[in-house]
Amino acid sequence: MLEIRPFRGIIYDKEKVGNMAKVTTPPYDVISPMDQELYYSAHPNNIIRIILGKNYPQDNERENRYTRAKGFLKEWLAKGILKKEKKPAIYTYEKEYYGQGNLERRRGFLALMKLEEFGKGVIFPHEETLPKPGLDRLRLLQWCRANFNPIFSLYSDPLYMVDKYLKTGESLFEVIDRDEVKHRLGKIEDIDIIKKICRAMEDKKLFLADGHHRYNMALKFRDEERRRCEKSGNGEDFVLMYFLNMDNDALSIFPVSRVIGNLNPSGIFRLKSKLKDLFHIERLELAWNDKKEKAEIIVSQLQKKKESIFAVYWGENRYELLTLKEEKKSFLSKVNTVILDKLIKEVLAKDRLERGRDIDFIKEGEEAIDLVQKKKYQLAFFLKSVSLKQVKEVCLSGGKLPPKSTYFYPKPLSGVVTRDLDEEN
Repeated sequence: MLEIRPFRGIIYDKEKVGNMAKVTTPPYDVISPMDQELYYSAHPNNIIRIILGKNYPQDNERENRYTRAKGFLKEWLAKGILKKEKKPAIYTYEKEYYGQGNLERRRGFLALMKLEEFGKGVIFPHEETLPKPGLDRLRLLQWCRANFNPIFSLYSDPLYMVDKYLKTGESLFEVIDRDEVKHRLGKIEDIDIIKKICRAMEDKKLFLADGHHRYNMALKFRDEERRRCEKSGNGEDFVLMYFLNMDNDALSIFPVSRVIGNLNPSGIFRLKSKLKDLFHIERLELAWNDKKEKAEIIVSQLQKKKESIFAVYWGENRYELLTLKEEKKSFLSKVNTVILDKLIKEVLAKDRLERGRDIDFIKEGEEAIDLVQKKKYQLAFFLKSVSLKQVKEVCLSGGKLPPKSTYFYPKPLSGVVTRDLDEEN
């Protein structure tokens, strides 16, 4: 059974920080080094100093970005820059953005979820994780004992039994981020409405959209705390979660391109042979220099042709569209990222691909083109979006997609609401 509960959120004092857009950021894992610098310079109290602090040459076990994060949190709370709400609440979170030219609105809510192991029928991951980011999030959790960015989950509620309760509540603030997405935060403190929401969610199954690393590390942290303390509170048993009804139309999943490296000449020959065996290959004529425009054309061509599942860039001006051959149609039952993952592993003769050497995951198509042109990688694959139906089917089957198979958009911001684990102790 899914158990959720309200909590006393920690939020910024608008009177002290001014424009909320200057103190909030996207989730840590989509922030580039350049973006990190921009957020550092945006405001002295930007949440970036906590969720993705800088490393310095003199750092050691006693002084590092995690100890500094704890110091910033403690200092900002003492100065009232951050303040804890007086009453437990469920927080409504609405996003407004333009998707494919149309204005979209997405309203979900923030609450605490009791941690459940995967495989018990309550929460389902949809993709594999990479090892290093998880350990980083565990250290931040160990030092700060707080959740700064909600894990993003989906549930099915075709009758909108929960959504009807989210229209009530007090408005707190609005943030417009760098992508022109409007984020609105509100809160529901009415005990009766909170109880109704909690009861309505009890039979729901959750599908993880974003936050697989954070969820895994929350489980690990919970188990560590249980071993460490004979009598611990139950704060470690819960995690901050953003819940969104997947039956709401306003949900965008973007593809994530792959750049491939570490291929020797024989490896490239084997890959070309495998692609030739599986696909009809059509040359794309993209002679102009604008990388962004090229990337947009490639994506539009992929979406236009239903049978096409990949486009590949080999460098120079060699762009190709790959369409499955008729006799290989059985592959259509598989998700494109799974097919590609298997192909690359076979060519490299590896069970696991090393990020930064064998493969990397790129959201912006023009960046993928640029990395190949600069010879940091040898080729780039452009993929179609994975559908919500495919995500759900993979979850319920007990399977997982390869890492970075999806990019859900827009994502909940970091720093909108922080949750203190020790509140429950």
